[in-house]
Amino acid sequence: MELHPSVPAFAFAVAVLAAVAGVVQRFKFPALPLYLLAGLVVAPWLDPEVIEPLPTLGLLMLLFSVGLEFGPDRIDEISGRASRAGLVDLLALPVGVALGRTVGLDWTSAVLLGGVVYMSSSAVIAKLIIELRRAAAPESELVLGVLVFEDLAIALVLAFFGGHGGALGMLAGALLVLGYLALARWLAPALARLLEAASDEFVLLLGTAFTVGTAVLFNALGVSEGIGAFLSGVMAAGLGLRDRIEHLFAPVRDLAVALFFLAVGVSAVSVFDGLPLLAVGLVALALLVKLVIDYFAAAAGGLGVRRRVLTSLYMVPRGEFNLVLGALALAHGERLVAQVAVLLVLASVPLGAVLIRFGPDWTRRLGPRKRRAT
Repeated sequence: MELHPSVPAFAFAVAVLAAVAGVVQRFKFPALPLYLLAGLVVAPWLDPEVIEPLPTLGLLMLLFSVGLEFGPDRIDEISGRASRAGLVDLLALPVGVALGRTVGLDWTSAVLLGGVVYMSSSAVIAKLIIELRRAAAPESELVLGVLVFEDLAIALVLAFFGGHGGALGMLAGALLVLGYLALARWLAPALARLLEAASDEFVLLLGTAFTVGTAVLFNALGVSEGIGAFLSGVMAAGLGLRDRIEHLFAPVRDLAVALFFLAVGVSAVSVFDGLPLLAVGLVALALLVKLVIDYFAAAAGGLGVRRRVLTSLYMVPRGEFNLVLGALALAHGERLVAQVAVLLVLASVPLGAVLIRFGPDWTRRLGPRKRRAT
């Protein structure tokens, strides 16, 4: 009996990821962009289609995890300062859309480009803030609140522009979302009691089946399967079992997400074929736009000049959602947006890591001067 071709391909992919994880552990680099770079390197020897559906499941698990952060308790935790800053930060989305229309993109592609310009990486930024022990800094609190705001906003963009069913599909998806939320509200107490008494194995398998099944249902209606996975996470968080579910899903999610980023890197080789200068210029504009807008977002959040600059620097890294938007653009037939999304991730993560690491030292002169003792 011969092995299925997916088995040796899977073994090769996981071995590559393990090597990258070793580098991450040794040098403390952010993992996600290195998985992407590894995909670019091993592209000649790996066909991402062979290891499907694992990369696609990784995308769904990633969006489920983002949704898991959106229980009613987390929404209530977003302070008024973070909300004001998030609204100003949201201006990057229409600016990105305007850039897309200026370079000749249709409305759907322009909105996807707007999302690429707008979104910063919650995973990368939060990880860097924790590793550098900056969580108690005023700008860190504001940044984390704005990132929650961004994730919620981009989920709405995915709901309306990530599907393929047109206006009818959007209406059906909206009704399905309301139905899911109503069901969760009415059945939450009973479901929470049931899952509290259930075994870990049952919760893991039921949660996976529900998440993937919801994604399939949304896709069948012409709505983005990603919003289905996101909604599943929101519902799971509403049951009050976030910590348990996060603990159970973390190993499965981490493997599947790593495979997703590796597969995106493999696919990006063809995306970068004939990379135009326009894509490079849009990447530079995307970085500049966010720096300027987030400075004023921090001002709306009540921070001083130095903290505003640090907030702008902290928001530089792009990551998971940019690649999701790039994949949607490819499915829509728009290579330019996909090129900008992938190139922006590759450029912004190492740049952002350096800026976050050394930003407090570089901006000390912008802080209030200490009075001399008399």
